[in-house]
Amino acid sequence: MAAVKVKLFGVYRVDTHISDLEIRADKLSDLLGELNRIAVGEQKSSISFTDASVFINGTHCTKKRQKLSDGDEVWLLSPASGG
Repeated sequence: MAAVKVKLFGVYRVDTHISDLEIRADKLSDLLGELNRIAVGEQKSSISFTDASVFINGTHCTKKRQKLSDGDEVWLLSPASGG
């Protein structure tokens, strides 16, 4: 498993009270599952690939099953809202 640094932005950071953490995962989908287990817990909402803007090492990611490597940095940005 790869050791990956995860950074949360926007509503994700506010809701989870986490700005960054390290997670071990082979694929982005595994990382999201582990992040939801750790950060979201008993909240009804979760962080999903379809709702988040996901970047890996500064590049927009379009594949939920993207393979991860040691040292990758994953940014999860919440959807824009407000008015």
